[in-house]
Amino acid sequence: MLSRTTIFALMLIVSFSFAINLVSPAVRNVESGDTIDLGTIGPGQTVLLLIDPEVTTGGIHGEGGFYDEAKVGDLPRGWTSQDSKLYQNPLMVTITADPDAPEGNYTTRITVIDENNGEELGNITFMVKVRITWDVIDFDVSPNYRSVGPGQPARFAITITNKGSTSDVFQVSATGAKRWEFTKPVFVPAQSSKTFNYEIVATEEETYKTTVNAVSLASKNIAESENVTLFVRSDLLGDYKAANNGAVVFPIFEAPIYALAGLLSNFFN
Repeated sequence: MLSRTTIFALMLIVSFSFAINLVSPAVRNVESGDTIDLGTIGPGQTVLLLIDPEVTTGGIHGEGGFYDEAKVGDLPRGWTSQDSKLYQNPLMVTITADPDAPEGNYTTRITVIDENNGEELGNITFMVKVRITWDVIDFDVSPNYRSVGPGQPARFAITITNKGSTSDVFQVSATGAKRWEFTKPVFVPAQSSKTFNYEIVATEEETYKTTVNAVSLASKNIAESENVTLFVRSDLLGDYKAANNGAVVFPIFEAPIYALAGLLSNFFN
């Protein structure tokens, strides 16, 4: 027969041998000593963890209870974090990488706390791992050049692909030609793409050269650019090509002719 001391020790072990639930960025059970791989992020980017404070086993009566807060420890140098608020539901912590963090693997510690062990849940401590890379976006401006007539709109499609495991905001801007100067913040969720159109109308015959840039608000080290050229020329073929880029004002009976001309112009460079 087991002694009371042995029974108490077994109950104590059982009371601490349970898991908490990680809600985000992935749903999974986490036990003390586990290492959670959060994937790839860029320098300066932030990862968010949401933890369900409720457990259904262990505790005073073996029926679980609520954890009170979660704290981050052992941060790499230059990194920052924010602990959860007390009694928050779910418990939320953030970890932000150094904006100049070199590429590589990094780990930090999360401790989920039962304040003063009031519900006899004990604390749960686990590690989170991320991989830092500066190559977390793809950037494309299509086409790289256009030829239009004076007063005709030239439209460019700008696409940003976020290859990382966390969302980010990118500042898109154009430099090099005064008519093209613009800035636009673009939010791109993790592992997704976003495309928007940029349109310019020039009234003077000229060649406009510019550079379109995308820079992460998290770190200047996450950046890509594309060179773009706009030829504004007044010629018959250019007028035909312009029919593909926007409305041209002509008598209604001539509209089908110009529609056909715009289609045929696609076969010429």
